[in-house]
Amino acid sequence: MNTKERGDLAVGQAINFFIKNGYEVCLPIGDKRDYDFVVEKNGKLEKVQVKYAGLYERSKTCKVGLRITGGNQSYSYAKKYKNDSFDLLFVYTEKGEIYVIPWKKLEIRNELSIETKKYKMYKF
Repeated sequence: MNTKERGDLAVGQAINFFIKNGYEVCLPIGDKRDYDFVVEKNGKLEKVQVKYAGLYERSKTCKVGLRITGGNQSYSYAKKYKNDSFDLLFVYTEKGEIYVIPWKKLEIRNELSIETKKYKMYKF
């Protein structure tokens, strides 16, 4: 799978996860926000950013980049998320694992080794 297909897989898994857990999922029009969608449960709205964590062969662990990337053949960029960009980080790993982490709980804002003991409490 290419990068876009992995992202689509992760978004599908995220929507499925939240619906199965009693959330209403609200999808924005366009791709210009720092979040992928909004969930609502019991009157509380939360912005969700979805990421796919790929498996790194050397370490045999899944890692996810925490930045916005884009561009074309002659120009590319990477931008860090702000503290208020979204509320929840949903991570779907290449191993099929799901993590839902409150964004404000994360101190690391570049690349995350998701399978460490530190994030085990956020695994579903």
